[in-house]
This record gives sequence, C-alpha cells and structure tokens, in this order.
Amino acid sequence: MKRWDRLIRAIHIVASKGLTIKAKLAGEGPLRKDLEQQAEDLGVRHLIEFLGLRSDICELLASCSFLVHTADEEGSPNVIIEAMACGRAVIATDVGDIPFLISDGITGFIVHRNDEQSLVRHMITLSNDPFACAQMGYNGRSKAVRDFGLQRFVSETLNAYRAAGWQDGSTSRKHIVNHSSSI
Repeated sequence: MKRWDRLIRAIHIVASKGLTIKAKLAGEGPLRKDLEQQAEDLGVRHLIEFLGLRSDICELLASCSFLVHTADEEGSPNVIIEAMACGRAVIATDVGDIPFLISDGITGFIVHRNDEQSLVRHMITLSNDPFACAQMGYNGRSKAVRDFGLQRFVSETLNAYRAAGWQDGSTSRKHIVNHSSSI
C-alpha cells in the first residue's frame, strides 16, 4: 500500500498552484499502468518519471532534493533511512515506525496518511526553501549516522552478547596474541 496515487494527486495540486515539481518513482508492480494513466489524466505525466525496478537507490536519492513516502501501511522502511543517510529531507505518512525515524520539522515532515493538503504544503515548502530542505537533510544525515550507523550497530550487538552472558575476554585475547606471535 505505497499509495503512489496520493503522490500523483499531490503533484497535480502543486502544479495547479504554478510550481513545477518533478518526481522519480522507482519500483515495478501491477499498478504501474494505472499510475501512468492517472498521471496522464491529471496532466502531470511530463512531471513524473516512472523508473521501474532499480538497484541504484542511493544514486537516485543523491539526484533528488527530498523524498516523499506516501504509504498507508509500513513497517520500518529502509528507503527513509537511506534518504536520511544521503542527506535528504523526508516527507512521509505517519504509519509504522516512520514517526520514530523522522523528527517532524527537523529531519523532514510527518503527515497523516489522509491529509493530502499537508502533504502538498510540505512539498511546496521544501521546493521553495532550499535552505530548509538542505538543513533537514543535514539533520537527517546526522540522525542516520547516530541512530543507524555501524558504530551503534556494533555497540548494541556487543551489549546484547554481554547481556546474554558473553564476557569480553580481553585477557584471553592477549594470551592468544602472545601465543600466536611466538609461533
């Protein structure tokens, strides 16, 4: 339930206000033809690039100003973390773990899944204010490194092992290193 139809309607509303916004939709599925037809019917097909299945998401994110994620149902979407890691502001619906990933107004905006006017308003805000967009992207990158980076992963993994009874064994490692160096 990615609800790309919602994004296409938002692009139509943004365009009707005189602002040109271009979108890249990555992914493939049975709704693609319907989405392309919706874009055509709303007169915004020229503003939307349907990319199909892609594996170069980081490169795509690097070429964009911000990410819009319009799902009705979601767990913890990797693309939001990837966008933040790439220094991109994120606008996303308030489903699944998204409210825990995005700091509303700081790393992006969280909108209620049925509030298309807020979605449109935030898309216009980020399109018209490159400084705010860049600042949110910078904040998102900092949060991604802090909350989802390798250092935290290693630290939490070791803490989980310690909580399960594993002991660091630093003296054992010294013994093994000394033993190995004498071979």
